[in-house]
Amino acid sequence: MSDPQVAKREEAISHINRKREVVAISLLWSQTVDLFAAKVAHDLRPALERLRKLSPDAVKVPVESIERTDAGWRVMIDGSTGEELTFDDQSVGEVARMPGGGLLNLASDMKVLLEAFGKEAHVPPIEHLSWADTAQQFDAKPVPGRSRTSLILKDEGFAKLILTEKGPSWDRAQIDPFKIEQDFYGQRNAYIFIGQEPVDSHKFDLVRRMKLGNPSLKVFWLVGGNQLKQLFTEYRDFLSVVDVVSFNLAEAAGFFGFEALRKHHQDASELRKMVAREISRRTLELGAWHVVITDGARGASLARKARGGQVDFVYSPLIHENVVQVDSMVHEDTGCGDSFAAAVAAYFLSNPERFKLNEAANFAHYVAGIVFQRPRPNLMAEDLDYVVAALAKARAGGPLVAQRQTFDRTRSQIRPSTVAPRGPAKRVLVLLLGGDPADPTQPHVTGAAAALWRLGEMMRTDAYPLSPLVRIVPRISANPAARGKTWLHYADRAELDGMVERGVFCKAVGNQEDEPRNGVLLSDLSGPDGVYLLRVGLWEAIEILSSEDFAELFGDIKFWHFATENVDERIAWHARQWGVTKEQGQEIVRQQLREYVVEHIGPQVRFSHARATNLEEFYKEMTEQLIFRIDEMLAGMFRQSLR
Repeated sequence: MSDPQVAKREEAISHINRKREVVAISLLWSQTVDLFAAKVAHDLRPALERLRKLSPDAVKVPVESIERTDAGWRVMIDGSTGEELTFDDQSVGEVARMPGGGLLNLASDMKVLLEAFGKEAHVPPIEHLSWADTAQQFDAKPVPGRSRTSLILKDEGFAKLILTEKGPSWDRAQIDPFKIEQDFYGQRNAYIFIGQEPVDSHKFDLVRRMKLGNPSLKVFWLVGGNQLKQLFTEYRDFLSVVDVVSFNLAEAAGFFGFEALRKHHQDASELRKMVAREISRRTLELGAWHVVITDGARGASLARKARGGQVDFVYSPLIHENVVQVDSMVHEDTGCGDSFAAAVAAYFLSNPERFKLNEAANFAHYVAGIVFQRPRPNLMAEDLDYVVAALAKARAGGPLVAQRQTFDRTRSQIRPSTVAPRGPAKRVLVLLLGGDPADPTQPHVTGAAAALWRLGEMMRTDAYPLSPLVRIVPRISANPAARGKTWLHYADRAELDGMVERGVFCKAVGNQEDEPRNGVLLSDLSGPDGVYLLRVGLWEAIEILSSEDFAELFGDIKFWHFATENVDERIAWHARQWGVTKEQGQEIVRQQLREYVVEHIGPQVRFSHARATNLEEFYKEMTEQLIFRIDEMLAGMFRQSLR
């Protein structure tokens, strides 16, 4: 007689491992119609460059609407203020129209990719739910409504800029997209792709309930920039039910507490790889099983949980190198990241039980390379033979594409290189991390600016007896608000440009390319023995600590971090005394996230949490903490000479 408990266990295991029935992809929220401009006239470029500053990655800019006029285009930038940009057809040339958007590119790719696996593995069919204006492109079930529009501008000497409407449009009185999606997914044992949902979407709760009730459901999430703004607070728990999550590196860096990656970081492959490792590690800690991080044509990474609390991480650099040859005359990275994520998803879908990380990453690298050689942002049926060749090349090993590493899932990956200082023993550089050091209008949210301002006043009036042994290294800034700030020196634009041409700035600190322009003079880093105080961002600190040049200048380099506790209270009293904007409030919260990173870097000084309840107390408390550390250090440096 059979044991009923054994039968129940076997049924439960069978339920978990049941074959998936369908790949269900909803394009409703993330779908766009892409408009590819043929050129960008020179007289249009200044206005577009000003728009670029609204973007976290200097590429994608959200706008209210993009409309066709009789002789050109009208871009509504901000509906509340009426700010808009209009230009004629001659400025952008012929405009090619095609369906686009991250999830739509992924959906298009999946049809071709899964067909490449179809003869050897159980591959489920694909069903699409789409807005009516492009549903026929996918043989999808149409939903009355219009996709959002993206205008893609690129030309010689003008880096790619994408203006994207903030969302699709439909008759809200007649259509309930969420109800349609519920009916579309039903109770099937399906793979589900979640795209760039609006922040108020209920789909996350729906998918979470479906996953908990049906463990064999596989969930893929292509994260959008609008979600990243609330990922930590609203969607963090959702990662525990996600099988594969895909981020854009530049967008994800902002959420995870890092400063924006500047122009001079574009080719900093080791720094970008470090950021990708840290984002992967923290995402896996939050519950996801696989993390894809894309970085345009520069490459992409794939990570998963490994045994013993480790992270298995593969980085594929330079998607436009070591590729399946298609058309060497075309170099267009739009859609490359989506194709990389789609290839990982297809590889996983083809045989989830035998997922090979290095092989999957190499396959995804080759697939992204195919799209890089196409003027369109996704694969089509004519690319099938190339995809089959890419799969064979990945499985054969071939030339090494991916760089594989394993690291501890509990340790931050943001670490400077080990460079032993060799400079004068009694010259010490102290890097003060807190806030944006180049922004003179930012409230003193972390204490670094508050402490430097108060200390500078004490040194100027001889109220600090050890001031001859201390130098506050100023940043040269073209922002007029820098006047009167102890840690900043104002220089007009022409003067700053002259300094850049003469090469008098330290390369590792500041930004002489984009706005706001600022830098640190090499001459301010040299001088007598003592303590040099320099306020920096996280990336600047990492670069300085890893720099041979700084090792020659200083006998030691310290990294001190101001705490960001009492964040809600800090926002409140800054709002009363300074009129803090929403964006500045977000910066305060980002500082709290950044502290998480600093906490894991190593044995650096982290200032005790602030107890102040008003701005004046906060200034005093931060300054006292800074002076205490400086006094302690100076005593150790000059003890012999003071006896």
